[in-house]
Amino acid sequence: MQYQALFFDFDGVLADSVEVKTEAFAKLYEPYGPEVVAQVIDHHRRHGGMTRTDKFCYYHGDYLGKTLTDKEMAKLCWEFSELVVDKVVAAPEIRGAGGFLKKWCSRLRCFVISATPQEEIRQIVRRRGMMGYFEEVLGAPASKKENLQRLLNQFHLNPSKCFLFGDAESDYRAAHACGVEFIGIVNDANSPLIRALPEIRYTKDFTDVENKFGLSI
Repeated sequence: MQYQALFFDFDGVLADSVEVKTEAFAKLYEPYGPEVVAQVIDHHRRHGGMTRTDKFCYYHGDYLGKTLTDKEMAKLCWEFSELVVDKVVAAPEIRGAGGFLKKWCSRLRCFVISATPQEEIRQIVRRRGMMGYFEEVLGAPASKKENLQRLLNQFHLNPSKCFLFGDAESDYRAAHACGVEFIGIVNDANSPLIRALPEIRYTKDFTDVENKFGLSI
């Protein structure tokens, strides 16, 4: 098949940075005690792709019985960014990601769609020296489905001739809703994504994507 475009989530797909976010959520909820921290960590790991603002609303509402004001939300988001940005920039790449991008970005359109705030994910991609690989880098507040559909329309892409690489159920749901082929990038079958969707195609990194899934020009 003549593929037209590749879409990538970022954390856990191109950069091994998921636990950076886990540690940040744990740090911010540390004042509320170890039980709350444990709940936050468990939820965060099971709900990759959910925006930090949605998570903050959920954690405060369900675990603390509190409603966040706009000012409190802004403060939490600022503190979270301060905790994560430098560490995500420094995080190791998922094995094979750099070589895969170098090979394919000159042959197919490549895009990042992330749940990270848009300016932050663009800063991270830029600081990692990866901006040249991608025609667009999109993030929150738009959903992954909205950003994926926007790019398909903007670049007149046939969804059935595109791949989305993701590590969370929200990535799969966005791809499925838009008619894009999905490949999971996960460590093993015990990941939350595979436990939720055992039927999907997945691999642990980018070293065998071409052979395993028949990606060709």
